[in-house]
Amino acid sequence: MSISEYAIQQWLFAEAQGRYDIDLAESGVQFQLLGDLEIQPEWGLDYSLDRGRPELRQAIVEMYGGPSGIPTENVAVTHGAQEALYLLYRTLLRSGDHVVTTSPGWQQAWEVPRHIGCDVTVLPWPPGTRFDTDALIQSLGPRTRLIILNSPGNPSGCVIGADEWTAVMEVAAERGIWVVNDEEYLLDFGRSIVHRHPRAISVSGLSKVFGLPALRLGWVCAAAEVIDAVVNYKRYTTVSNSLVWERVAEGVLQRRAEHVQRYRQLVEPGLRILQDFARRHPEGVALVPPQGTPFAWLNTLVPSPSRDIAERLLEQHRTLVMPAEVFGAERALRVSFARPADLLEEGFDRLGKVLAELG
Repeated sequence: MSISEYAIQQWLFAEAQGRYDIDLAESGVQFQLLGDLEIQPEWGLDYSLDRGRPELRQAIVEMYGGPSGIPTENVAVTHGAQEALYLLYRTLLRSGDHVVTTSPGWQQAWEVPRHIGCDVTVLPWPPGTRFDTDALIQSLGPRTRLIILNSPGNPSGCVIGADEWTAVMEVAAERGIWVVNDEEYLLDFGRSIVHRHPRAISVSGLSKVFGLPALRLGWVCAAAEVIDAVVNYKRYTTVSNSLVWERVAEGVLQRRAEHVQRYRQLVEPGLRILQDFARRHPEGVALVPPQGTPFAWLNTLVPSPSRDIAERLLEQHRTLVMPAEVFGAERALRVSFARPADLLEEGFDRLGKVLAELG
């Protein structure tokens, strides 16, 4: 049975490819350059370990910290967070299981479980609204195996509050349900859900906050038996990550504070530029204030579907944004703002022209 077309990647890599010179669609901070990294010519080009180098896994668990600490046996290195999530779905789920996730969100979260044969409940979580724990709890049943969440969230830019997390974790613990949170945008891993109960799973990587998507370096942090299953499945797919990029990643995490500072130096002024743009176009868009992400959700107020807005912006102004339709929603755009100021000013000026034409 074929899996559904991946709408996000279809938009980025097929429909839009080669047609833009300003990218406001990226979900991470402005990418870095190879010259920003430390690479040594004497490094060997052997395979790495299927779990990742022990030194890298140690750097990851030290970043998580927490009251009791996490052993390296609870971490596996993957090809980005997306592979980590895919490996989790393939190892935790069986046909007939029930899965709960939210929308707008990442299509992988519902399509891969469905492809496995799971019954999937996709709960609406409109950007700018409080996470509905009551709806989540009511959706659970005797076959519920996994809850898939993303906070801080992509594409909404919203977070699940402390009280909501407590409610989710309590019911998951009572019923023996696994909870995975995509934590790509989390800056303080001492607050990761893995510190909340034994069936909590954290997935993250170096793509979004660090601006290093080309490294394809992610990880999963979970109970040892989950990690063992993930690693065994990975042996059938990518075997291991690049040894070179794992060594680079070790250096990146050793200087993590510098990279987080770079992230903030792009996010803070970029957000001010975006806020100013939204204030100047009150009849075209309504900004959902982002909570810890380098992008934001803009509800569109003009009569045209957001997909049409994105296509016109691409065709007439060579500027790329993400229409809500690729995330399972409507009437909104996800736009990046962790970019150089001159690029943002020009990109938003082009978007403003399209909104004026359609308003």
